[in-house]
Amino acid sequence: MRPRNAPSLLLIALMLLATLGAPACRRPATDEDTAAETAPEVVLAVSAARVAVKPMRQEIALPGITAALRTLTLRAPASGRIEGLEVTTGDRVQQGQVIAHIINREEDAAEAGVDVARTVDPAEAAELARSVKRYSGGPGIAVRVPHSALVLQRVVSPGQIVNELDPLVELVDPSSVYVDAQAPINQLGGLKAGMDASVVSSLKAGVVYPARVWSISPSFSAGGTTAPVWVQFTGPDRISEIGASVEVHVTTKSVPDAIVIPAGAVFQDAEHNNFYVFTVGGDDRAHRTIVVTGIRTPNEVQVTQGLKPGELVITSGGYALSDGLHVRASVTP
Repeated sequence: MRPRNAPSLLLIALMLLATLGAPACRRPATDEDTAAETAPEVVLAVSAARVAVKPMRQEIALPGITAALRTLTLRAPASGRIEGLEVTTGDRVQQGQVIAHIINREEDAAEAGVDVARTVDPAEAAELARSVKRYSGGPGIAVRVPHSALVLQRVVSPGQIVNELDPLVELVDPSSVYVDAQAPINQLGGLKAGMDASVVSSLKAGVVYPARVWSISPSFSAGGTTAPVWVQFTGPDRISEIGASVEVHVTTKSVPDAIVIPAGAVFQDAEHNNFYVFTVGGDDRAHRTIVVTGIRTPNEVQVTQGLKPGELVITSGGYALSDGLHVRASVTP
């Protein structure tokens, strides 16, 4: 006895045979398909640099003003008229040097009397002049410099009448000149006494004065944004002027044999919070390499992990680069 669903099974079999026997409907090949199959692989021209080993240091730049620890006011040894005081700001004076004389009022009065006598009795005036000369004993009371110093400013002018102990000249000990720099609070943690530094100033363009961080003040500025950092000169050459605007470069970190690459070769992956570079392998392809960075300058970056000296890192191409991309590298010196 034949099952009731036999005709349906026969119909399905016939339909399958018809489908298999029908010619396949295919899209004819086009010129674009042919071009895609035969197009050469894209090669990106890039610039590259060798990973180098060289000294590197990290610096903090601080504004500052020169000041002095030791200043001296040269005062009048007696009352009278100051004569011969010709020193000016910036002049160097030596210990024991006579820079002026004080003519006391009695001598001035005696000289005035001699002048009157010359008009009244010239014969007696000559003897009177000799007596005045013997009394005065010289050109006046000498004003001597007690210590070798630099003239900061002259307080009085030649011919001026002064009283005893009046200030005549302000002096400064040039060996005591230091820099009063200001450091932002957020950079204080990277500063320590004894750190090497250098000082530059527009007073002498191109001159770099070796220095050292001497002390960091525990006090802050009125606004609470900076703190004083005192820097002393360490070389024979130094700025001797007071109140000069300078810039201090403090070396906060130094590595004598750092692995260094150009700053333009380093990219940041914000999503994964790391840095990476593209190296050029022996297969002439770009390879994305994660690195750990250290000291940074505007032009160079220290790499502490991820690279070896002599490797090639790509310095151009930016975010057009991708891992495995075929590249043709031009090595810059």
